[in-house]
Amino acid sequence: NEEEFNLEVLSVICGLEKEMIEQLEVKSLNEIVKTLNFLETKIPDDKELVKKVDWNGKKYGFIPNISEITAGEYIDIEQYCKEAEKNIHKIMSILYRPIVKETKTRYSIEAYEPSEEIEEEFLDFPILPSVSALSFFFRLGKLLPNALGKYLKSERMKRRKTA
Repeated sequence: NEEEFNLEVLSVICGLEKEMIEQLEVKSLNEIVKTLNFLETKIPDDKELVKKVDWNGKKYGFIPNISEITAGEYIDIEQYCKEAEKNIHKIMSILYRPIVKETKTRYSIEAYEPSEEIEEEFLDFPILPSVSALSFFFRLGKLLPNALGKYLKSERMKRRKTA
């Protein structure tokens, strides 16, 4: 909901733990959120992943096929997720990289090469694509167990029919 979204945005932008923000008076919290309205933060459509972003004079794309993520990308994302609030810029530098080739329906991005310089640049990466990427993984995490359960059930039924 909107209140939780605002807490997340404040946590990321201000570098504060959510517990600390939750201890603020409602009046103070509302004033801070109102002050940050210049960011034009709004809850992104929870069905839409922002796949392409124009930023710093370049066009960036989200990893086009997440099922083909490299071991290096996966390991680094897993490591950074241990302290996601502190490392969101590093995570986004892996998920969003410059587009090197693009057609009407497809694009490819630069190969992943870890770089502290690039990670530092991503401290200024727009918040809405970041939130949309996090929402994408959150939804995926909620949907996969159910989908896996349905798949395993259908496989069990197929085996029973052939047995």
